[in-house]
Amino acid sequence: MISSRTFARFLRNQRNLGVSPSATSSNARRLQSAWVNLARADADTSLTSSSKIDVEKQFTDDQVQKLLSELTGMELQDKVFRPRRTAIQQRAHYALMTDERLEKTMDRMEDEGRRFLQPVPLKEPRSDKFEVLTRDEEIAAFDQSRFVFTDITFDATDQDRIVVVREVDGTLRTATPEEHDRMNRVYYEKPHRPVNAPALFSDPWLKNALDRGEHEFVMDWACWFYEPDDPAFVKLSRSVFDRIVDTGRFDALYSTRHFGTLAFYLALNGGIPPLLNWFGGRGKLAEAARVVQLQKALHPNWRVAVSKEDSDRKIVEDFLRQNERLKAKLPYLIQYLKTGETVSDAKEKDDGDIDAGADGRRTTVTSATVGSTDGPLGTMAGEYKVHVQSEDRQSQQQQNGRRRGGTRSRYQKKNEKDE
Repeated sequence: MISSRTFARFLRNQRNLGVSPSATSSNARRLQSAWVNLARADADTSLTSSSKIDVEKQFTDDQVQKLLSELTGMELQDKVFRPRRTAIQQRAHYALMTDERLEKTMDRMEDEGRRFLQPVPLKEPRSDKFEVLTRDEEIAAFDQSRFVFTDITFDATDQDRIVVVREVDGTLRTATPEEHDRMNRVYYEKPHRPVNAPALFSDPWLKNALDRGEHEFVMDWACWFYEPDDPAFVKLSRSVFDRIVDTGRFDALYSTRHFGTLAFYLALNGGIPPLLNWFGGRGKLAEAARVVQLQKALHPNWRVAVSKEDSDRKIVEDFLRQNERLKAKLPYLIQYLKTGETVSDAKEKDDGDIDAGADGRRTTVTSATVGSTDGPLGTMAGEYKVHVQSEDRQSQQQQNGRRRGGTRSRYQKKNEKDE
């Protein structure tokens, strides 16, 4: 049985070394990064050698960080400084400014916005393995519950705090990351950071939140609740990113501090076509070129050639020419390169064709389509008999006029009687 003196010596040695017992096994070399998703990986990006990529080092590279900053965008009014739900509402402040002062204020807001848009740190998850310190069979079955011992020394931080667990069979081991974080939340409580993970981080509540477009809210709360190297945070981030790709709702995280991590995740796994198509649909050709450059920076052996002297348009066109198989996934980007038309332009054009008028625009709802299943009634048109009755506008107005003329108020009737 391990004595209290031996246990104290163990804690002191670990503290002097600057290593927590829960992290002693996390420094082992990983066979593959947790951010590599082989189910979505593109074989053409040489992901077979991704096990040799130091993802954390790549993410903090100066060139990669510059590309991520340019990809994130900066929508100050609509995203960064938009009204948010807070516990204490602040009153709006209005001021009269000269043009010079307004320009300085906008520059200061942009600098503050860049600070808010710094990407969330990307870390490899801590190992969920634990280290067995001792086995004391003489105290096996002493109790039916496990005992958790937590170091509550004043100068200990949440990262290097010592947490060990005594199992029912007498085994003394280090705590897993989940147990370690739970003990930190028990002894050092923080606002909106309960002991157990919120239900929002799991389905069906996660799906409901993402269907409402609450992607940023979910990721912000996850950053507050989890540490960047928490396995649960990495799993949740991958789940949110994959669902964004499936639904194409990149605008939910655009111009937020999570968009850079999303772009890095897609470039790491060779899944940039959906993001390229999204940028192309909004006429952001420069951002599309940065996506190609980002994937080239992460995969130097990628067969797509990218030169620093090339223009943004040439980079994108070379990518399309060297990846003919991906053209079916990039309709908006190809359309913008050919005609310069974005998704919003095409939508305005379609909306202009809905109503028929003197200019000869096309009508989508006619007497022939209103009674079919392709019309506005849908399947109800097949279940019920639909009769279409048209009437001349002039005769309709005359009939409405006769109806209005035939109805007199009580005051008018009373005056006629008195006369």
